[in-house]
Amino acid sequence: MDGMLPDQQNTQPPLNPQITKNGLRKGSGILQVGVVGILSVGIAIMLFFGLLNYFNILSLSKLYPKQFGFLPHRMVPQLTPTQSPNYSQTVFQYDVEKAKTIISKYIKDTIKPEFIPQALDIKQGLSIDNRVEDNKRQFGSYFTTSQATFSINFHYKENANTANDFTIFIQPSNVDETTVTQDIANSLTSTYFNNPYSPVDSCETRGTTSYCEEFKTETGGKRGYGVVFAEDTSVSPPKFTPIVFTCFIPDESKDYNITQSCISL
Repeated sequence: MDGMLPDQQNTQPPLNPQITKNGLRKGSGILQVGVVGILSVGIAIMLFFGLLNYFNILSLSKLYPKQFGFLPHRMVPQLTPTQSPNYSQTVFQYDVEKAKTIISKYIKDTIKPEFIPQALDIKQGLSIDNRVEDNKRQFGSYFTTSQATFSINFHYKENANTANDFTIFIQPSNVDETTVTQDIANSLTSTYFNNPYSPVDSCETRGTTSYCEEFKTETGGKRGYGVVFAEDTSVSPPKFTPIVFTCFIPDESKDYNITQSCISL
């Protein structure tokens, strides 16, 4: 150290000012990127929870009203206790008690009293073959005596408490014939019904089915009486099943103009 000049002792090369500036710039850039990233994540999180609050999925404004009460949310309509959903207002309610009164009167006016039970069981939805169907405008009664099985069916007009049609089907248990004739038809209809048409003289045979029917227009509607013999192939050997029937279609029925036979109902 002794041979060095005084101004050369303990000296270091000065820092490169260009390097120093570049380092500061890089550090500042990294810091800026970090701040932007943090802000972006924060904004994304705020938007996410804001959407959850708006659609009432996570209602922060209700859970923490002091901190997040400012957040907007979609309004959900509330039903008051007296309100009901709109669909329930469109379902027509058929008058069950009125139907029972109508069908009871029809049975008593049509069938001879000795065949009518003291208590008529009338059910909503009951079909002519004694099945309960999901048909609210349909009503029926089904009963059996020692002589026959009776099935009575009644329909309201659609979406109205007004009679649309009546039918009665009777299956006698003591008839052995295989083909219906005018004499058989008149005998059976007068056996079970109060005031049948006489004589029943319109008879027809189609294949293994034969039937006789009188169908007429009268005051207040159309009425028919008849007997049909049809082959029952569900049993072995097959046998012919006799059915005595009547029907009435009021003149206010929607089917009044198109109905020309009880069998077509």
